[in-house]
Amino acid sequence: MHMVELTDDLIKSAEERSKGQAYPFFVKNLKAIGVDNYEIKVGNHKRTYTSVIGDKLVIPGDIPEFECAETFELESVKTAIKRNQEGITDYPTFLREIGAAGIHTYVADLSGMKVIYQGPNSEYEYEEVIPEV
Repeated sequence: MHMVELTDDLIKSAEERSKGQAYPFFVKNLKAIGVDNYEIKVGNHKRTYTSVIGDKLVIPGDIPEFECAETFELESVKTAIKRNQEGITDYPTFLREIGAAGIHTYVADLSGMKVIYQGPNSEYEYEEVIPEV
């Protein structure tokens, strides 16, 4: 892996290379360009990518903003994730569903290979392992 400065175009190219593939392929493409983790603000899709050397890239939200629920509903979170993994929902629908279940942010920890879904405060969260490809 070589270190390059994170840019919008670099992230977009990783997204393009991953189109139509399962989420772990996107993770693999991000790791290949030096991304260590990223955080998504569910209510507007604002993304903050952090490289393995600590550089940060913030990409503004690109969906109509909505309010996330203040009540954390674990079973609804799991259902929304499963529906997205099975290809039943697209990504914007997935964000709305996890937002309605009380998720405000999620962090993809690419070195730890897990996604941490976070509710309205730090005591509510749910973690899923990212499978290796």
